[in-house]
Amino acid sequence: MLSLYRSTVLNVSGFPPVARAVRRYGFRLGARRFVAGHDVEEALPALRELEGAGRTVIVDVLGEYVSDVERARAMAVDVAATIDALHAAGIPPVVSLKPTQLALALDTRVASDLAIDLARRAEGHGGRIALDMEDVRYVDGTLDLLRALWDAGLTRSSGVLQAYLHRTPDDLEALLEATPDVSSMELRIVKGAYHESPDVAFHDVPTIRRAYVALAERAWRAGAKVNVATHDDGIITELAAYARGAGLGPERIEFQLLYGMKPKLQADLVQAGHSVRIYVPVGRDWYGYFSRRLAERPANLALVLRGLVR
Repeated sequence: MLSLYRSTVLNVSGFPPVARAVRRYGFRLGARRFVAGHDVEEALPALRELEGAGRTVIVDVLGEYVSDVERARAMAVDVAATIDALHAAGIPPVVSLKPTQLALALDTRVASDLAIDLARRAEGHGGRIALDMEDVRYVDGTLDLLRALWDAGLTRSSGVLQAYLHRTPDDLEALLEATPDVSSMELRIVKGAYHESPDVAFHDVPTIRRAYVALAERAWRAGAKVNVATHDDGIITELAAYARGAGLGPERIEFQLLYGMKPKLQADLVQAGHSVRIYVPVGRDWYGYFSRRLAERPANLALVLRGLVR
């Protein structure tokens, strides 16, 4: 049922009249809950509030699927400015990048050059970049891009694995083999938020949960750090218990949650002594991200609908 709900919302969100209406009114009616600001300067109060409450942050400068290389270069300028602004504000510049916003779908060399430049900039300020994972068409290119960063000596750069994809266990093994130093390897694991075919992705929640837990445990056994990026209470409870039993500290496990989602869970994890990082989106190109958040949980859509009738 949840899979049907998600596919319906994602299909409707792609309908041009719906997209136009939500882009016009959505930031006022509900998107503000999930997107901290139109730019990093507008988001700084929220970022400082999170840091003051015992969380750390990872900032996503929203944008994906650019249509030309010049737009990708402009996006890279925006990301570089965000890195500099975070550093100037005293916030470690940990920044999430979607490879297609750097022209991965158009020119892999350009994407690699831009990603390497941004990673060097972030690491020079005591931060790092994290490559996000997009739909299944870009998995191979994204993993190649992560390996290119490692080959350039930017081993603090991290990647994402999507538990619902059938291929992901093999991708994890390939990354474990490719990393220069597994003890410095950091991977973010998510369930997966794109509408994929049953031929390539699991759709039933119990199977996705089992796949998620298996990926995390395999990465830990290999010596990597795992960023547990989910709001699923069952997964969080199970992996927190595994980490305790295995004696894994904050250098090996970090919980990551989305900005605006489950604030009580965020606080509870901090109170329990866990490392907690909040994924904070900023930018004007927020529609795709917002649509996926609505598709994840009916409660998120209800929030927006309530805003429409106020």
